[in-house]
Amino acid sequence: MHRLNRHVTLCAGLCLIVIGTGAQTSDNRGAETGGTSSNSVAGTRIVVTASPIADCERVTKDGAASVVVGRTQIERLSATDLPTALRQVPGVSISRYSPVGAYGGGQGGSVYIRGSGTARPGSEIKIYTDGVPRESGVWSHPLMDIVPIDFAETVTVAKNPQPQNYPGTFGAVNIDTKRRYEQGHEGEMDVAYGRYNTLISSASVGGKADLFDYYAGASYKYSEGAREHGEAELQSQFARAGWELSPDDHLSYMFQHTDNWVRDPGPKGGATPRRDQFDTDTDTHIVRLDSSRETLKGYSLVYFEDGGIEWHKDHLTDGNLKSPAGYSNTGWHNYGFRSAYDILIERLTLTGSLDTWSEGGETQNIRESTGKCVWGYNGRFFTTAPYAGARYDFDAGRNWTLTPSLGARYYASDEFADELAPCAALTLAGEALQFFVSHARGVHYPGIYMRGTSPATWRSLDAETMDTTETGVHADLGSRAALHVSVFHTEAENRMDSTTAGYLNVGELKANGAEASLHLYPRKDLTFFAGGTYTDPEDGPVSRMPEVTFSAGSSYQVTRYVRWDLDAEYVTTQYGYSMRTVDPVLEKLDDYLTFNTRLSLDLQAFSKLKGELYVAAENFTNQHYEYFPDYPMPGVMWYTGMKLKF
Repeated sequence: MHRLNRHVTLCAGLCLIVIGTGAQTSDNRGAETGGTSSNSVAGTRIVVTASPIADCERVTKDGAASVVVGRTQIERLSATDLPTALRQVPGVSISRYSPVGAYGGGQGGSVYIRGSGTARPGSEIKIYTDGVPRESGVWSHPLMDIVPIDFAETVTVAKNPQPQNYPGTFGAVNIDTKRRYEQGHEGEMDVAYGRYNTLISSASVGGKADLFDYYAGASYKYSEGAREHGEAELQSQFARAGWELSPDDHLSYMFQHTDNWVRDPGPKGGATPRRDQFDTDTDTHIVRLDSSRETLKGYSLVYFEDGGIEWHKDHLTDGNLKSPAGYSNTGWHNYGFRSAYDILIERLTLTGSLDTWSEGGETQNIRESTGKCVWGYNGRFFTTAPYAGARYDFDAGRNWTLTPSLGARYYASDEFADELAPCAALTLAGEALQFFVSHARGVHYPGIYMRGTSPATWRSLDAETMDTTETGVHADLGSRAALHVSVFHTEAENRMDSTTAGYLNVGELKANGAEASLHLYPRKDLTFFAGGTYTDPEDGPVSRMPEVTFSAGSSYQVTRYVRWDLDAEYVTTQYGYSMRTVDPVLEKLDDYLTFNTRLSLDLQAFSKLKGELYVAAENFTNQHYEYFPDYPMPGVMWYTGMKLKF
């Protein structure tokens, strides 16, 4: 509790900063370009009470399917991190066990897209901030605590391989941070207190004056956790400075710092850990140029990230009670260049992209009693991946457009064999209806961690590949509904699985599936969302690939000043790897059904302030469920808070 008290002053200071610098606010914001090249999309925005859970689904003319979760949806889900923000998105499953913080990288909290994620060493999906990949350069997987959503404007989930947009991955999540587009200034502050002495707070200010725009913010989160030795503390800061070089070109510098620690309560029924604390810190620098000209649209960026992990353990080897106490420390430096541009020549669009990146660092296991390193490795891998593609819009008559597209990304690695990732799509789009079929290959290279975990076999490894074919329809049904339906088939080859000789390319995966989502707008003050995913792996259970996930939600403006949000999620039986064991195995996790709600009161009901008071509850029916064996979720989790806007 003393840690909570120690930082209450910090939260109050953040509030004063916002109040002192906030000025006139405009709700008119432009669309952030994110980490992909520009493509027109089917679907229209309806200016009514925003849809719960997800903002919209979209499919670009080159077949890239994605779901967008906006700032409004993040707020109404009372999301504290990326897993809670995406837990209701069809096709996405998550793992976590604490109100705040993700212990041990992928083990304490992660995001999975149609079964791909951190189920094994490394990760077949990437997570981005403003187009920059965020992951440990040594362990090759994202860390949830270094990608805060406190400064997010939108979160985009790419569910299928998209070599035209995201290289080296089977799926992606991109967080676009806040940016002010209109002249003027704005500020925002949010403070909430919840069960288990949980404090969630953030503050940000932004503005635009002539050609210059800026944004800055900070967040602080703390929780004692639902069990002994389950505390966590997360801190992050964000800054953006932007300049309009011309009416069509925008240059920005972005900086993000994170400093976190999380403790592990251990499996329920076992001994409470004495150490087992996972600390992470990162400094990420981004310089980005966005262009939106009549004949040229796209972006270029360079980035550098300095990151570190200090993992204090009771046992240097998970699950081995004879292993000594010590530290597993990791440091990494990631840097790279990314660019993607569309050249528009009447009905023809040519796309060119170049991505080159370097990931690496070192890790050491240090015995606490002697201070000596007992195991470690280091290294750095370089990859260059250019892309070229083209599409053409044929006039099919009666306001219909037929667009075939074709492209391929070529991968050149300094350690592994070169790979080719083709993609092709055909779309037929009218004013409110779009049919599409696409095929794309994802490529995922082994990471630096293979040098340490499989020293005898890593040089013989090949990249994993995933081919996905998907077809579906997207429809805007007047001004009252939007429907998205698709079916897909996935085949993965050269999957890296653990053997007695080390990691080898001995695994395969084939799966069929279908997804559907429906937005309903029966009235301007009432919206509904329902969506689900069905997946059927052909060869036994796959980690984090439940057969069925279903989510639904509603948002109702009860009166002029009162809003009620409600959502539910059902997940069938799934499998997850056991935690803190020498040899992890797949274990069965029971199905679950949870309900969440949020009630908010507009401050203008009794004052001139802009903002709201709110109460929120996760799992308010107090259902027992687990994302990991013997790591139960906390049960009912409630928050009460206040948001101010200036």
